[in-house]
Amino acid sequence: MTSTSVIKFSLVFFLSLLSYSALCQTEVIAETSKTSRESMADNGVKGSFGVAYNIINPSGDKYVGLAYKGKGGYNLKFKLFVYNGFFIGGSVGSSYFENTNISITGNYDKTRVGSHYLFLGYEYRPIEKLAFGINASVLGEARYKNEYRGGNEAYQVDRAKLRAFEASVDYFIAKNFSINISYTYRNDKTKIRTSSNLQSRFDRAQFSIIGLGFNFQFGKDAIISNSKELKTVITNYL
Repeated sequence: MTSTSVIKFSLVFFLSLLSYSALCQTEVIAETSKTSRESMADNGVKGSFGVAYNIINPSGDKYVGLAYKGKGGYNLKFKLFVYNGFFIGGSVGSSYFENTNISITGNYDKTRVGSHYLFLGYEYRPIEKLAFGINASVLGEARYKNEYRGGNEAYQVDRAKLRAFEASVDYFIAKNFSINISYTYRNDKTKIRTSSNLQSRFDRAQFSIIGLGFNFQFGKDAIISNSKELKTVITNYL
C-alpha cells in the first residue's frame, strides 16, 4: 500500500469516527432530556477542525532557501484525540513561492507546493482558555508545481516526502472556538535528480511556516475513554 493510499484510508477512518461520534450524540440525546438541551458539539469523540493562512519563510542552503521567496499559503487541519492529550490528525494545504534566481533553479518564475500528511501530537491545556500543542508528520507527500514563464500551461512537477514539525497555541474566545497561532518547520526530501555536483543542493526543500487561523472544537471524550460506549453503540446498531 502506497503512502497516498494510507493517507486516504486514514481520512476515511477519521470520517468513520465522526459518524460514530454523531451516533453517540444521538444515543445520548435520546436517553435524557437534559442532554438534549446541550450543544451537539459537546458530545461524542473529542477533536477539532481548523483553517489557517500561512506566512512562508524559505530557509537553509538548499535551492529553496537560495532562490525562493514565500508568497503565502493556507492549510486545513483535522484531529481526533486518542487518549487524554494525545491526538492523531491530517492536514492538506498549499504554499506559494516566487523564484528570484533562475540561474540556480532553471527558467521558471513561480512554484506552488501542494501537500497532504498525517500527524501525531500532544496537547496540554493548563487553563480553560489556553492550549499548547506539538505534532510531527508520520506520512506525507508534497507536489512542487514549477510554472515556466510561458504561463500555467507550461509547467514541470517535482515530488517529495514531506517532513513537518509543528508547535501551536490556541486561545479560546468561546467554549468551542479558538484563535490559533502555529510554527511549522518543513524539511521535505525531494526526488529531484540532477548532476552529481549539484545533487546535494536539490535533495531537500527547507522552509518554515507561521500560521494564523482558527479552530472549531467538538466532542467531549478521547477515543479510548469512549471505548465502552462504542461497544454498546455497535452492539445496539447490529
